[in-house]
Amino acid sequence: MMIRDPRPVFEQVESGFKIAGILVVVCAALWVLVSYLPIYRIEAWVWHWKHGNSIQVGEFTVPVPNEWGVKRFDVGGGTQVVQLVNTKGRKPFWATITITEEPWRRNIVLADFATSRRRMMENLGIHVTDTRQLVIDGIAGFCLDGETAMTGTPIRNISCDLGTSLSMEYIGSSRTAPSFYSILDGISKASKG
Repeated sequence: MMIRDPRPVFEQVESGFKIAGILVVVCAALWVLVSYLPIYRIEAWVWHWKHGNSIQVGEFTVPVPNEWGVKRFDVGGGTQVVQLVNTKGRKPFWATITITEEPWRRNIVLADFATSRRRMMENLGIHVTDTRQLVIDGIAGFCLDGETAMTGTPIRNISCDLGTSLSMEYIGSSRTAPSFYSILDGISKASKG
């Protein structure tokens, strides 16, 4: 049995409008709150909770600091691409590291490859400021450290290649570049087994 509301229709409608108004305000507040949540940081935290603090790329284990998010792409042909994105510090600290494992690229002459890579970077407007030798578990490589400007903002571009199939590219703020080099120092050959 249904009980009839004894209030006049006008008061019932007015009450309904009040409830609708409250719902609109609550929904608007939730929308504003969700739009300001750092979703990318939450995604990074979830990735680290599931996978730990490293990722295997080809025959190498790459450390991933907690403030870096991870996206893995399968581009076909056996090539693996992993992208690390810095989620800490907002715009002044933005950075992306792209790690590529190309199994078809073996037995390259490092000096020739470094010259070719330097020429390519300079053709893209990147001023190479430093060249570093790199050795990871006995495998020689190199890093070309350069700078460019994107819409007036200075950008650091670091390109590293091992003599095997692994390459890493850093693009981002100079403030976050030391973090890239510490990731690079932590790379090791993955244990078999």
